[in-house]
Amino acid sequence: MKVLWFEITIPGRYKNDNAPIAGWQDSLEQIVRTCKDIDLTIAFTGTTGMMPKTVDGVKYIPLVPHYSFWEDKYSRYHNRWTSANKVVPLAVKCVEDVKPDIIHCFGTEWEFGQVARYTNIPVVIHMQGCIAPYNDALFPPGYSASDEILQAGLNIRKQWRLWRDRNFNQTWEDMEQSNFKAVSNYMGRTEWDKQLVEIFHHGAKYFHVEEALRPAFIETAQEWQPKLGDHKIRLMTTGCQTHWKGMDTLLKTAHVLKEQGVDFEWLVAGNMGMKKEIERKERLAFEENNVKLLGFTGPDELQQYLLSSDIYVHTAYIDNSPNAICEAQYLGVPIISTNVGGISSLVRDNSEGKLVPANSCYNMAYEIMSLSHDITRQKKYSSNSRKHAMGRHNPKHILTQLINCYDAIGKRDKFE
Repeated sequence: MKVLWFEITIPGRYKNDNAPIAGWQDSLEQIVRTCKDIDLTIAFTGTTGMMPKTVDGVKYIPLVPHYSFWEDKYSRYHNRWTSANKVVPLAVKCVEDVKPDIIHCFGTEWEFGQVARYTNIPVVIHMQGCIAPYNDALFPPGYSASDEILQAGLNIRKQWRLWRDRNFNQTWEDMEQSNFKAVSNYMGRTEWDKQLVEIFHHGAKYFHVEEALRPAFIETAQEWQPKLGDHKIRLMTTGCQTHWKGMDTLLKTAHVLKEQGVDFEWLVAGNMGMKKEIERKERLAFEENNVKLLGFTGPDELQQYLLSSDIYVHTAYIDNSPNAICEAQYLGVPIISTNVGGISSLVRDNSEGKLVPANSCYNMAYEIMSLSHDITRQKKYSSNSRKHAMGRHNPKHILTQLINCYDAIGKRDKFE
C-alpha cells in the first residue's frame, strides 16, 4: 500500500539521518517503518535549498513555496490562506507524482486537507487540536486582548503583531472549517475529537487510532516510585507557551499552596512567553511562589524530572490528548489535571488520577495537598494509569489500528 503523509513540521530523520525522535509524528513514522506492507512517502513544508531524499526506505519530499516580498513580510502572517494558496498546488502536484493509495494529513488546522478538493484519492485527517474551540478559550477568565495591548505599550511593532495575530486566527479557523467540509475521513483518539468531527462534518467516518509516544518513554525500564517520609513535595508540569495551558491557574494554585504553608517546589518545562503579562495581571511572581521555569527540556532530562516528582499537574483550559499527560502516565506518575477537552479519555477520574474543573485553583490546591499525603492513592493512580497508558501507546497496537483504518478507507472508497 502506497501512503502519502502531509506534515507541517520537518521530519526529524530528514534533518539528520541519525536524529533522535522529536515529536509524535516522528514516533508514528518509526512505527510505520516496521511494516513492510506500507510504502511511505512524507511531504512537508520545506525551505529553499531542500531536496527530496530517501532514508531507510521512506521518501521525503519538501514542498518549498515561493513568496513575493510583500507576501513574505506581511501577507502570510496576516492571512492563513496566503500560505495555503502557495502550498496546496505543490501538494496536489506531489499527489500526482506519487500516486498514493491513501493520503494522510496531520491536523484539521493545516492547509493540506484542501488537497481533497483536487483528487479522487481518499484523504484522511489525523486530528490534533481544533481551532474553533481553542479560539473560544483564547484568554483565561479575567484576561482579554486589552491586556496584551496594554502589555505592548507604545511599541508599534508589538501592537501591529497583536492586530495581525487576531486576523490570522480568524482566517485560520475559516480554513479549518473548509477542511472539515472537504474531507470525509478522520482519525482521532478521544471522545472530544470524535464529537468535534461529528459536529463539523456530520456523517464523516471516524477511526480510533492512538497517539505514538517518543521512544525515550516507550523504551525506558524506569518506573515512578512514591517518595516516602517527610520531604519537599515536587510538582511537575510540561508546556507553558500559551494561555491555553492555564499558567495563570498554575500561579494562583502555587500561591494558595504557599499560603497554606505547604513545603513544595513546582517545576515547569517549556518556554513561557507570557510570563510578565500573567505576573502583572495576577500581581504575583512565579519564582516567589516556588515555581521554577526550566525552559526547553529534552526527553531524557524531562523523564528524570518526572520520575523525581510526586505529582504531574496539568492546568490547561483546553487540550485534546496532551503528550505531557501521556508520557507522565507511561512512567506511572500520579496525575492531577483539569477536566477539559479529551483529557477524560486519557485519565479516568478517581481511578488513574484526579480531574478538577478548569480555572479552579482552590480545588487544584486541595487535591495536590490531599494526594501528596496519601501514598495508597498515589500507588493506585500510578498502577492503573501506567497500565492504561502502556496498552494505549503500544506500538504494535497503534500499527494495527492504523492499517485497519487505511484498509477500511480504501475499501470504502472502492465500494463508493
